[in-house]
Amino acid sequence: MAGDLEAAFGAAHALEREENLAAARAAYRNLLARWPDCARAWYNLGNLEARLNQQAAAIAAWREAIARAPHFPEALVNLAAMQLRHGEAAAARAAAAAALRQRPDWPLAWCTLGNAFQALGQWAAAVGAFRTALRHQPDYAEAAFNLGNALSLSGDVAGAAAAHERAAQLKPGFALAHLHHGNALHALGDLPGAVRAYHAALAIAPDQPEALTNLCVMMQESGDLAQAIAHGRAALARAPDFAEAAANLGNALLTVGDFAGAEDAYCRALARRGDFAAAWSNLGAALRDQGRLAEAEGACRAAIELQPEMAGAHYNLALTLLTAGRFVEGWAEHEWRWRIGTMRPRDFSCPLWRGEAVAGRRILLHAEQGLGDTLQFARYAPLVAARGAHVILEVQAPLKRLCATLAGVAEVYAAGEALPVSDMHAPLMSLPYLFGTDLTSVPAATPYFATAPTAEPVAPAGHLRVGLVWAGDPRAHEPRAHFADRRRSLPLEAFAPLAAVAGVRFVSLQLGTAACEPPPPGLRLDTALTAGGDFADTASVIAGLDLIISVDTAVAHLAGALGKPVWLLSRFDGCWRWLRDRDDSPWYPTLRLYRQSRPGDWARVVSRIAADLTAEAAGTAKRQAA
Repeated sequence: MAGDLEAAFGAAHALEREENLAAARAAYRNLLARWPDCARAWYNLGNLEARLNQQAAAIAAWREAIARAPHFPEALVNLAAMQLRHGEAAAARAAAAAALRQRPDWPLAWCTLGNAFQALGQWAAAVGAFRTALRHQPDYAEAAFNLGNALSLSGDVAGAAAAHERAAQLKPGFALAHLHHGNALHALGDLPGAVRAYHAALAIAPDQPEALTNLCVMMQESGDLAQAIAHGRAALARAPDFAEAAANLGNALLTVGDFAGAEDAYCRALARRGDFAAAWSNLGAALRDQGRLAEAEGACRAAIELQPEMAGAHYNLALTLLTAGRFVEGWAEHEWRWRIGTMRPRDFSCPLWRGEAVAGRRILLHAEQGLGDTLQFARYAPLVAARGAHVILEVQAPLKRLCATLAGVAEVYAAGEALPVSDMHAPLMSLPYLFGTDLTSVPAATPYFATAPTAEPVAPAGHLRVGLVWAGDPRAHEPRAHFADRRRSLPLEAFAPLAAVAGVRFVSLQLGTAACEPPPPGLRLDTALTAGGDFADTASVIAGLDLIISVDTAVAHLAGALGKPVWLLSRFDGCWRWLRDRDDSPWYPTLRLYRQSRPGDWARVVSRIAADLTAEAAGTAKRQAA
């Protein structure tokens, strides 16, 4: 009998070695029909079922092996590993622990136990198990890799980076170790190190889509959008169903202003993963930038339905609603801006003002975001003072002298200066929300800053005196802001058609590197500002002008706040504050909008301005002659 069993076992095992898996499985089953207590045969059958991806059958076979030979650590570990794949983490933990009671120094069993702990969310226990595996086998690359994953999940990102680096060193061809090392370095803010790690992963596995899409993200963060797009497209070429790759490519395309391309990428991601909340939210941004506000709102709300606490989706919805002129809803959603990660709420000892009575109280109103935002929303400071509050205003240093002219403001401080004690505080851009501002109640009375013209006129009488600003500030800390500035700015040569307008003297209000651009032939451009001046100096120059022509910059806000006529050139994906489908602004009664009809087309905008300026100059000359 024993000889027959051994012969049958040998025949089945020979078929297995020959990779004739189906025949080997049949042979083991025939053997077990005659000798059901052969634990070795049950074990080998389980291994075959696992190789044939029959998980449930493999688990059943190994359980039969263990039932007949309880001291069988190999079967226990294999059972634990398959139970993990089958989603039975608690059972896997028990099987691995049983194997270790029989073989306490077995690194594979410790690693399997660590995987079970990790699947159960028991990070500290997982870390301990993987460390024990490495203690028994220091060159165990998979244990170092798994240790890195457990440390990352437990919040020890630096430890994770070290463990993944160790795994990559132990096993040079371990592409996943390089990939995860890059992820940890990215989380630590080491972008160059992360890029090197991803390239190391790709050197081993050139078609690895995860490394490619992560490089897409890295290049976006470093500002190299061309490379970001190239890596994103490469990731999708290798894994067309990789939703994250499509979404990351969409983010890069959105940043460079390819709104239709971004829309297509986000839709591609959502076709693969309909519950991809971030893709819904960013699709909303791409649709908003194309002026399709109803669709944008729907996409943002789809994201919020999937993840109600997703701050980015609420913020995108806020910008969509504000662009649509639905201010009351928009301001409420705009309060989510503090939770999106790029803006941080200020930490003051006094409480946040929520609109309650402020008479006799000291309230600190503080600037946030850009200079233009401060100039636009400083109009609310006098309204707070009118409620009886002692208003303290903190603004960017270049605005301090100018903001001291706001009616009712008791004290003005520059950012960074020591602030006095206050009873409460509020960010300037929360004031429209607290005042319940809608389209009909925008506090639009201008001027709300006081200034006087410079002593000497900046252009001779008899001419229309026009201030000109053609570029924003390219020194943005965030790549998307930098590319948005490129879309709002023009080269000075683009204003060449203005040179043919008679009866106009142009004055440059441009600062920064763009101020050094030579004017096009025939366009005389006087200089009135100095690099060391502040916005009070700029206001004095503007006070002596008849008209300001500007791209969307802080100077346009200043001129509007001073009640001067402003012609504002607005890019196709214009800022939410300029609304849609109108050429005026509820914020500044003297402002006229000249919008791009398609992305990048400034020629038509400048042509319209030249025609209107010709008519304006002729009217001025006629009035002066009379």
